[in-house]
Amino acid sequence: MPNKQPLTTVWTEPEARDEVLSGHMQNDIVRMMLRQFDVYLEANKHQLARAAGLSLNEYKALEFVLELKPLSPGRLAQLLDLSPSGTQALITRLENAGYLLRKPHPRDGRMTSLYPNQERCKRLMGDMDLPAQQVMQAAAHYNPKQITALYEFLLKSLEHLRQDALDRLKHKTT
Repeated sequence: MPNKQPLTTVWTEPEARDEVLSGHMQNDIVRMMLRQFDVYLEANKHQLARAAGLSLNEYKALEFVLELKPLSPGRLAQLLDLSPSGTQALITRLENAGYLLRKPHPRDGRMTSLYPNQERCKRLMGDMDLPAQQVMQAAAHYNPKQITALYEFLLKSLEHLRQDALDRLKHKTT
C-alpha cells in the first residue's frame, strides 16, 4: 500500500491521526471487529461443535463457562437465552459428557457454580485456539510497536464490550 503508516501508540502530528482514522477506514475497523469477526468465528464454532459431538448451544455454553468461570446456571441461561429447564438439561448433558463440573460458589456455598473440566476440555480448547494461531501468523508481519498499539486498542475496545455485556446481564429482566 502506498503511504502506509505504521501503527503507533503516540501520534506526533494531529493531521496524521485524522488521516489514518478518517472515513472508510474507521467504518471498516468497526465492521471488521463487530460483525465480520463474529460471522466467521460463528461459522468456525459450528464446525468445532460438530467435530466435538456437541450442539452449538452446548459449545457456546462451554465457551461462556471457560471465559466467565465461575458461572451460575442462571447466568448461563441468560447468556444463552434459554429457559431454566432447558439450561438444566444442557448442563446435565455437558456434565454427563465430562465437560462441566458443578461446585459450590467460592463466596456463597449455597449457590452452585459451573466450572470447566480442564482435562476433558483440553482438546476442545486446543481446537478453539486454531483461529488464534492464524491471527498470530498474521501478526508476525508487524513490528513490536505496531503490535503494542494494536494490543492497546483491542484491550480498550474489549473492556467496553465486556463491561456492556456484564451490565446488560445484571439489568436483564425476564
